[in-house]
Amino acid sequence: MRMRAEGARAPALGVFLLMVLLLGTSTARAWGDLGHEVTALIAYRHLTVKARTALDALLASDDDPLTKPDFASRAAWADKYRLAHRETSAWHFVDIEIEQPDMTAACFGFPALAAGQSASQGPAQDCIVNKIEEFFGELQNQTTPPAERLLALKYLIHFVGDLHQPLHAADHADRGGNCVALAPSPAGGDKNLHAYWDIGAVAALGRSAQRIAARLDADITNDDLNAWTRGNARTWALESFALGQKDAYDLAARPTCQSPGSTTLSAAYQSRAQQDAALQIEKAAIRIAGLLNNALGAN
Repeated sequence: MRMRAEGARAPALGVFLLMVLLLGTSTARAWGDLGHEVTALIAYRHLTVKARTALDALLASDDDPLTKPDFASRAAWADKYRLAHRETSAWHFVDIEIEQPDMTAACFGFPALAAGQSASQGPAQDCIVNKIEEFFGELQNQTTPPAERLLALKYLIHFVGDLHQPLHAADHADRGGNCVALAPSPAGGDKNLHAYWDIGAVAALGRSAQRIAARLDADITNDDLNAWTRGNARTWALESFALGQKDAYDLAARPTCQSPGSTTLSAAYQSRAQQDAALQIEKAAIRIAGLLNNALGAN
């Protein structure tokens, strides 16, 4: 789940109150936690022995109490950390406008790190695409300080998951759907469009992360594995953007933050969103596994 910061500026009171409301209604399931856990569970199944051994060793060194220490729980760590570190908020998404797409603008020009600066201390005005590239580089580099390498792992597995949620890549001047109220709320009670894609569309797949992961993983073919491991964070972002543009914003009404309003999600819309969520979780999982196999399992 994402809560926005406009660059490094403090939000206006109204936006702040909206953030508080969103946090209060969604973080318990906040993907949301379920989506990130499912993604990690599938990814873990596709790790090489060497990568899995290295991953387990990294996680064993982590005593951070924000989440449980297992891999699936750590996949949601970046959301928990963000609650007290708002300077990392913009790292969770890339706001590519559906009517005038410009990834470079959405990524603040892809700012470079200063000499000697770690990715975890990078500028607040950055995007998920750039951070995935930076944290993958740190994880792959065995000379990265151990504490930073552990952070790189936790950020990387979360951000690749976030990137595959279409409303973390597509935007219509509505904070990725956060300004689009739903009336009536779908069965899951999600109050806005972004929350529905974060939580409701995933919750419709089931309640048990283990069962959802087993079912989705069984659907992944060898052709899927070959196709999904191609590309990089930039091409994956454009893929998510296209899905958001086509399906997430296929709405009868498109309110914006400047012209707020509500929209209704039809049964057909929700069915398509649930199919999209399942497919995007599968893709994210295979891509996480590919990155970890490359970074931790290479000879």
